[in-house]
Amino acid sequence: MTENSPGFRAGKQMKVYLASPLGFSPENDHYRGKVKERLNQLHCTVFDPWDQEEVGRRIEDALGTAFGPERAGAIEEAARCAGRVNAEGIRAADVVLAVLDGTEPDSGTVAEVGFGAGIGKRCFGLRTDIRDCGDLPGLPLNLQLLHFIEYSGGRLFRSIEAIEF
Repeated sequence: MTENSPGFRAGKQMKVYLASPLGFSPENDHYRGKVKERLNQLHCTVFDPWDQEEVGRRIEDALGTAFGPERAGAIEEAARCAGRVNAEGIRAADVVLAVLDGTEPDSGTVAEVGFGAGIGKRCFGLRTDIRDCGDLPGLPLNLQLLHFIEYSGGRLFRSIEAIEF
């Protein structure tokens, strides 16, 4: 790998935080896999929140708890754990890549972009959905989300193949 190689940053592989709602359904695993395959082609190290086994176990355990105050507390603690793990993943990453498909981008994914941009990470978006969902005609995304991606030094990609850093 040379200094001009994709994914190369100052002698190390670029670390990418992959923000997406794609783990909510196993039907999305193939799409998520294609995005990760592209990042691997770019020689990036990927932090995928959906691959964090401890978080998944805590959420599953909390949801399996009988209804009542104990379950509510377990769910709150699982959510705090997920938030901490994801925040640390973003802090440790060089860039954030957010999958922004759908009629409206997922609120958690948008929050990850906002957090990343707010702490100075370059943020990129992937929107393969052909529908616009912006505030104004012709905008593919909410104007603020698009602004924060571009302001951070990132850009919006319209296909998986177009992803580059």
